[in-house]
Amino acid sequence: MSENLPQLQEILAASMENLPAVTDSFNLCFDTKFHLKPGEPTLWEENHSSANLTGKPGLCVIFKPNVAGGYLVTIPQLLPLPDWYLEPDESQQSRLQTLGMEWSYGMLPEDFQEGGYSTLVSNDLYTAVSWSGTNEQTQMLELQLVDEQGEPASQESLWVIGPLETPPLGDEESEVENEAALEESSSVVEANEAGQESNDLVHRIRRLMPMTVNVSVRLAEKKIGLEQLQNLSPGTLITFPKSCDDLLDMYVNNKLYAQGEAVKIGEKFGLKVNEVGTVKERPPGIFTL
Repeated sequence: MSENLPQLQEILAASMENLPAVTDSFNLCFDTKFHLKPGEPTLWEENHSSANLTGKPGLCVIFKPNVAGGYLVTIPQLLPLPDWYLEPDESQQSRLQTLGMEWSYGMLPEDFQEGGYSTLVSNDLYTAVSWSGTNEQTQMLELQLVDEQGEPASQESLWVIGPLETPPLGDEESEVENEAALEESSSVVEANEAGQESNDLVHRIRRLMPMTVNVSVRLAEKKIGLEQLQNLSPGTLITFPKSCDDLLDMYVNNKLYAQGEAVKIGEKFGLKVNEVGTVKERPPGIFTL
């Protein structure tokens, strides 16, 4: 397993920071009015019996960071889940995959939000977790369902479990479903431009609004040899294959999103955006010394 995979304490921190959005995603998906109350992480190998997942059917919400391994959230049928979860229609299937997408952003730290996600039906949640590759590092975090007064609203709980070695994600069908969920969210903008109204889509895209993304601006980049790197010292000048007049690149979660020019705002640095949605093609050999 990659040493860079976030630990459950980081998942807990991200979940607490985005708890309203994580809760709204759950309630809007299943038409419920619960609140989610996180517990404390415990080791899976020592305490998995407390989750009591053996033989229980339900849903597995899987999200994988942009490194090896991943996490799984179990949602037992006796929560209760709506009957349609077993054979969802197109709209309901979109709900389930949107839940996976939103939870991957809400529960993962910012640096790990470039992976995949999926929501799958399981006949035995314990077997699904075990098959996903538990080990001595795997932990579990309870998400208890409570009412507005903070009292338990169900005898069942959700469980966030990981890190896992091989969570079931990446098949062609899941990829298609993930793309469909993203396209559905993107269609909100198109619907508004055309003067159309779709309350369901508006609600779904609004659920993403509280999420945070990492924005960075890159001046220039190049590859250098290890020998040159070793010889760096104060005063060393490094030239880059980029003109001073070229626009700077703005990245969102390490993906090129826009370009602009540097400006001074008071005593701070800023970026005046000139182009959005830029697709950058590097000339062959641009990073060759």
